[in-house]
Amino acid sequence: MNTLFIRIVLISLLFPCYSVLCQDTTLNAFRDEYYAINTTSMSVLGSWALLNITTGIYGSLHSQEDKKAFWQMNAGWNIINIAIAGFGYYAKPELYDFQSAIHQQSSIQQLLALNIGLDIAYMLGGLYLKEKSNTTSQTQLLGFGNSLIVQGAFLLLFDCALYTTHHQHGKQLESIIKYIYPLSSGIGCSIPF
Repeated sequence: MNTLFIRIVLISLLFPCYSVLCQDTTLNAFRDEYYAINTTSMSVLGSWALLNITTGIYGSLHSQEDKKAFWQMNAGWNIINIAIAGFGYYAKPELYDFQSAIHQQSSIQQLLALNIGLDIAYMLGGLYLKEKSNTTSQTQLLGFGNSLIVQGAFLLLFDCALYTTHHQHGKQLESIIKYIYPLSSGIGCSIPF
């Protein structure tokens, strides 16, 4: 009887330590994968931006009319993309717990959903500019419109892929927190057997 009592006491004392250790390890692994996804995606966006800035400058110096406008718009558009990529690559919050993980996961998915809508709007704006160039004979609008369509299409593919990746990754967080529930005196945790 005494050994059973000692085991129960030891388990009662050690379980909170084990639980916190496992929680931190699982949460740290989730955080590390989250940042790996963002680092990789911002590297892709930054590479796209550098390619477009470089080719945009070269193309605008060696072309005329609508082609020149196309290359100029590509270069200008991607100055914004490279700034976003740089910020996203280096941005990491200092505090990271379950609450911030849930908030961060929700925020990135909402931001990407908004971006997907904006990407479609960019392409529609490009189509509008192309159509406007036909009625006004302004070839610059044709180049700007084509650039918006290309940039919007890339960003649509990029944001859809990133949304899907973050959504799949977020399912891990759901599996971590599905055993945690609120109580009137704090939080509870269920352990499945």
